[in-house]
Amino acid sequence: MDHLLDVTANIEERQNSKPLFWHIHKAGGTTLHDFLSLCLNLTVAAEVGIKEGHDQDQELAEVIIDERKYINVDTTTPEGIERAAHLGFLSIHENIDVIISPLILPAATNLFSTSKKGMMFALLRHPVERVISLFYYLKLATWEPTYTQQWANMTLMEYIQSNFVESNWMVRFLVGKPEGFIDEHELEAAKQILREKCWIGLQSHMAESIARFGELFHWNLNQKWDLCIDDVRKGKTRSNSNLMKEVVDPNSEEWILLRQLNDLDLKLYHYAKQLYSDQGYMYFPQFQNQDFTT
Repeated sequence: MDHLLDVTANIEERQNSKPLFWHIHKAGGTTLHDFLSLCLNLTVAAEVGIKEGHDQDQELAEVIIDERKYINVDTTTPEGIERAAHLGFLSIHENIDVIISPLILPAATNLFSTSKKGMMFALLRHPVERVISLFYYLKLATWEPTYTQQWANMTLMEYIQSNFVESNWMVRFLVGKPEGFIDEHELEAAKQILREKCWIGLQSHMAESIARFGELFHWNLNQKWDLCIDDVRKGKTRSNSNLMKEVVDPNSEEWILLRQLNDLDLKLYHYAKQLYSDQGYMYFPQFQNQDFTT
């Protein structure tokens, strides 16, 4: 974590760091990715960079894929992060606008240093809603590397009772314990990381969250900023939206079981909501009375 800048860092320290987006799946990350790469035309390090055979490249460089600018690495897998570090990722920081990864600890450890730090930011979503959304998305997402045929005919209850079900994903990946027993000790460590290192955004407040990030990383100086943020306000964004939508009753057995399985994430989410409010008051007072709805 010493490779990540503290939220309280001064302006000069921020200017010498790079944005690192902690991508929590099904929490608005694809919308943000599109906003940055497609609308603002920024250079992104993410999983897309190794498409079209670029995983075989022997040197790091900017590549154009689907009319967007990427660095030819995959920052979303352990192997991809290791390859990027081996090829000298730190040496091309100046060519990158934002780095995206769900693996916050490996990314911070290998893609940054104490002299070239990352500024961590994230979009969070209610954990039970997120897991349900992820389940229905993966039932159909044959293009995803995590897809398995077992998902296709599985019911939500069968998923909950299977080994596939997610349990406290946010806490686990923040503290580096993807498997095994975790408790309040890991929760407190995760809270500390968010409090000290992470700029919080909420999927439920997407437009305001992105406006905050724009202020923080100076994306709002981009000539296309007004047009892009207006599209977010109006919901005109492409994302990995579920083709199969299903509303789950918060009083249902499925919801209650998922709430129990993700009790630590729920506590972390509510803590993050308070951090979002506190950061808004302290660092983004200009947005306090602004209406971000359409």
